[in-house]
Amino acid sequence: MNNFVIPSRDKPNTTELSNYLDESLRSFSDITGIPVTYFSDDDHIQAEYLPKQKICRIFSAYTDCTGLCRAALASAGQFTTRLGEPYIFLCKSGLTNIASSLIIDGVFIGYVIAGPIVMGELRTSTINKFQELNNLNSQTVNLAEMIASNMQTYQPKQVSEIALLLYNSIVAAVASANTDYDKLRNQYNNFSNINIDIQKYKKEHSAFSYPYDLEKTLVEHVLDGRAAEAEEDLRKMLTSFSILEAGDLHGIKDKTLWLFAIVIRLSSRKQSNLNEILDTDLDVINQISEADNLDHLTEIAVHLIRLISNNMISSVYGGDSQIISKALQFINMNYLNRITLQMIEEELHVNGSYFSTLFKNEMGKPFTQYVNSLKVAKACELLITTNLNILDISMSIGFDDQSYFTKVFKREAGLTPKQYRNSYTKAHDGTGLQTNQTACNSVR
Repeated sequence: MNNFVIPSRDKPNTTELSNYLDESLRSFSDITGIPVTYFSDDDHIQAEYLPKQKICRIFSAYTDCTGLCRAALASAGQFTTRLGEPYIFLCKSGLTNIASSLIIDGVFIGYVIAGPIVMGELRTSTINKFQELNNLNSQTVNLAEMIASNMQTYQPKQVSEIALLLYNSIVAAVASANTDYDKLRNQYNNFSNINIDIQKYKKEHSAFSYPYDLEKTLVEHVLDGRAAEAEEDLRKMLTSFSILEAGDLHGIKDKTLWLFAIVIRLSSRKQSNLNEILDTDLDVINQISEADNLDHLTEIAVHLIRLISNNMISSVYGGDSQIISKALQFINMNYLNRITLQMIEEELHVNGSYFSTLFKNEMGKPFTQYVNSLKVAKACELLITTNLNILDISMSIGFDDQSYFTKVFKREAGLTPKQYRNSYTKAHDGTGLQTNQTACNSVR
């Protein structure tokens, strides 16, 4: 038996993989039994592993470089580059694929697609789509059904584990990869700890008018549990997708899946049991992918965004009081304005004294202090992400009196707003110590 010799980690390029990466992908494919394809940055196939097990090879939509399937794979390759981590998606036929980008010294040179595989169960709609997309004769349909029925089935958790294995196979093969991918992921981690860094991407893709600002606002509203505002943002996003894709439903669904990939990933960081809730309530990818018109897609997407947004409330409050749950929803929707106890009384039809006692018992702090903690958290965000002056910030979060705002801010964060901004700037310029930013993060 010959010993396996690990190749050196030389750098791959657009058309040729390094020996190490080639062996890594071959090993991944051999161990998992999943076909893997490497595409260059211009979407041409450069390397294949277990190609005979890839059902796509019998479909014209895949073998045609200009076909729908290849366009969808190219879109996934671009999107996984934006994420800086693997992207799990459904192809046009409804089979599951995993995309992971190849980035060398900060430059995108290609992407890897693992799959397709079956997640959950093989659906009848998938077999039907084989026919619809490729105009197959009966013999080829039977062949496709036979191949698909023999494909191994994976559960969602297993697919996530396979995606991680694929990603690590690529990162381990490229010496500079950790830094490159970390930079991409960090673009999503700077705003309220998970900021979506869209400015660089907008500059690099100025001709592509994707509504990044609206996307950022939608994520903020979801994480705050402000379901009504998140729904409104989502409907605007879907309208924008419809315009960008000239009404093409496939393109609209692709962008909707991208959006929810971001929303679910960021929301999961705040609410650890979100994936369990989604798995028991609906299969997100399949439901969005199988929408047969825009109205149906909107209905599914709205239901999902409400589910995620409302679930964010439970990350703050896990008690049984409907009064407190409704109060928190009202507060999350209105905390940037001036909220009084009288407004709560009128909104919930509850006695003010009773509500104040109940709120403190359930939440561990008085109503006013809780509202102010939300305002201060928002102020922290504005202090480090905008150039707004202190007065403008205080007014934007519902304080009419700047001196009172400063007093409240110092009580919650341990610093005045000016001290907080200056200390944060020094800390991130490397000229000072890290400040009490934890106070601003924990008040939420």
